[in-house]
Amino acid sequence: MQFCPRCGGLLVPQKKGEEAILRCSKCGYEIPQQGIGYRLATQQPPPKVLTTSVVSEEKKGGRKKEELEQEREEYYKELFMELLREEEYGGEET
Repeated sequence: MQFCPRCGGLLVPQKKGEEAILRCSKCGYEIPQQGIGYRLATQQPPPKVLTTSVVSEEKKGGRKKEELEQEREEYYKELFMELLREEEYGGEET
């Protein structure tokens, strides 16, 4: 890895015609590539992950609004009954 003598930016290998050069990523300063062997390669995007239709459908569907309201109602009913029992039988000792 080499750095630009002008600004300190990273010198990136590039091709200029048939010749390989090192160009600064900040100021554009160029020098010919010295005996160090660089390899120019392009990065390919990672492959897409395929899923089954069962997984995809489950994510879309989720739980229905009625089911959520039913669960919420049951929770509050249990909470109310517990508070009522505590109030009737003196949950706190004095």
